[in-house]
Amino acid sequence: MNFDKKTIIAIALIGLVLLFIQTDFYKNNFLPPQPVTEETPALEQGAVEERGKIISQANSEKQLIQTPQSSQKTETVISPLEEGLPGENIVVENNLYKATFSTKGGGIRLWELEQYENQFQERVQLIGEDGFGNLGIKLPHGADTLDTSKHIFSSTKSEIKVTQKKSQESLEFTLDLGEGRLLKKIYTFFYDSYAIELQVEFINLNNFIEGFSYYLTWQSGMQSNEPNLKVDMESSFGYAFQGEKEEFSISDEAEVEFFDNSIDWVGIRTKYFATAVVPKKQGQSVRFYGEPVNVEQEVPLKKYAFDLQMPYDQSGRKVDNFTVFLGPLDFDTVESFGVGLEEMIDLGWAPFRPFGKFVLWSFKLLHGFIPNYGIVIILFSILIKVLLFPLTKKSYQSMKQMQIMQPVIQEMNEKYKDEPQKKQAEMMKIYKDYGINPLGGCIPMILQMPLLIALFNVFRSTIELRGAYFVGWITDLSLPDTVASLPFTIPMYGDKVNILPLVMGVTMFIQQKITMKDPKQKAMVYFMPAFLTLMFNSFPSGLNLYYALFNVLSIVQEKFIPYKVKSLEELKAAKSQKKKKRRQKFDYKNRN
Repeated sequence: MNFDKKTIIAIALIGLVLLFIQTDFYKNNFLPPQPVTEETPALEQGAVEERGKIISQANSEKQLIQTPQSSQKTETVISPLEEGLPGENIVVENNLYKATFSTKGGGIRLWELEQYENQFQERVQLIGEDGFGNLGIKLPHGADTLDTSKHIFSSTKSEIKVTQKKSQESLEFTLDLGEGRLLKKIYTFFYDSYAIELQVEFINLNNFIEGFSYYLTWQSGMQSNEPNLKVDMESSFGYAFQGEKEEFSISDEAEVEFFDNSIDWVGIRTKYFATAVVPKKQGQSVRFYGEPVNVEQEVPLKKYAFDLQMPYDQSGRKVDNFTVFLGPLDFDTVESFGVGLEEMIDLGWAPFRPFGKFVLWSFKLLHGFIPNYGIVIILFSILIKVLLFPLTKKSYQSMKQMQIMQPVIQEMNEKYKDEPQKKQAEMMKIYKDYGINPLGGCIPMILQMPLLIALFNVFRSTIELRGAYFVGWITDLSLPDTVASLPFTIPMYGDKVNILPLVMGVTMFIQQKITMKDPKQKAMVYFMPAFLTLMFNSFPSGLNLYYALFNVLSIVQEKFIPYKVKSLEELKAAKSQKKKKRRQKFDYKNRN
């Protein structure tokens, strides 16, 4: 790929601008000052408003519970629900998780994964805040809504252990609303599965529930378990699936978004873990709530909650069933549900997703034989280099042929330097006469781009490399291989010293130094490795390992594999022969 002087200058200027806008000088002198006020911070004010809503709703429910309404419906007088009590905990364990349920609301408070740890070597805990209001039920009633998450259910068991011998267990919660009205939540747990089944049963609630719907809620968000909160929150979203994935996200302010029409499933994710609710019958709509938590910190935690609206058909006994998933965003695991949960894993735009799936499948296949993912990356880079060899061979041959043609090209540049259109026409004629494709070195590289983009998405998004040890200081291939911290921050580079990005930059410089012979491209030999070293410093060490190895293999391919190319004399001879054949053909036609 050839770059003229103007292109190189433009790229260099873009790089300098990107560096400049990261400096404190730019931020302090050109960005508008952030407003400072003595008023209540947004989070605190939002929390006050939320507490006000809860208190108001609680008072309404207490009035509903204790005082008969002036209505003909005697069903509005219900028994005390012991709203102020904390509830009792029920621990459920299988070989993959340890969960804590509560009789307050009959929902999930804690969900600890047995096979994953956070940066403190503690088991990953998926559920945020106090854990109340998850898989809660809201019942529209009159002018208000009864949130049963605040009330005490009775339970059938005090603890559950799901084993290989006893591979299925159930836990039932019941809320007595008085006068024979019951709300039941029955959970079924399985051995060796992150999924649970939830059955919600409504008994004699026709005259209590107003309208034709109720709500299944998730209120406490998800916990972050990654050392880099910023990266974790950049991958934190809410999703509603309506035949295709709809995404909900927030920035630095609380937001609400409503997704109408049929809902196949609803979920929340962080970088590597997710919670999803899949109704057996489609939901009517879902309302997402999002707010930043701990806004006084440099990077707030994003808290997502949702209310899934489900149809209620006013029958004497209504039963709805749900599948609930809480676990790692492992592609095979979430794909096995067959409802599109794998859409939560970001493998890039639709054209690149098949390439991403191929890369991930290859990684898992190799890991089945090789336990160390670092060695898997090394072997994978060699395999990719072998597969791409026909393309890269064509690219190298084309670039070398262009280098040989430089004297002829330079002669044309000098001859027509004041006639750009004439020069362009003559250059195209030269390429045609000598049988040279000026884009021959670029096209093979362009064809490789989908695979390179897929590799980037796989290294950035999939859980397989999380916590994967390679060697020495490279203890987690999903994180940068940091060996030291600087007392200052370098724009684009940051304040962490990582080894593999430097190796990647050096190998890229050597590879380009060998490949690029055109004097016009001399600046790119220095600029691109330096620029990418700055940019790649915050990328996962696994990604830097792959690109460094790819560069090394390219150097070996360039230096030690011979490529047959024609000399300038051979090209000129071929050109003359081609002209002679054309003349002979022309004369033959004239004779006939």
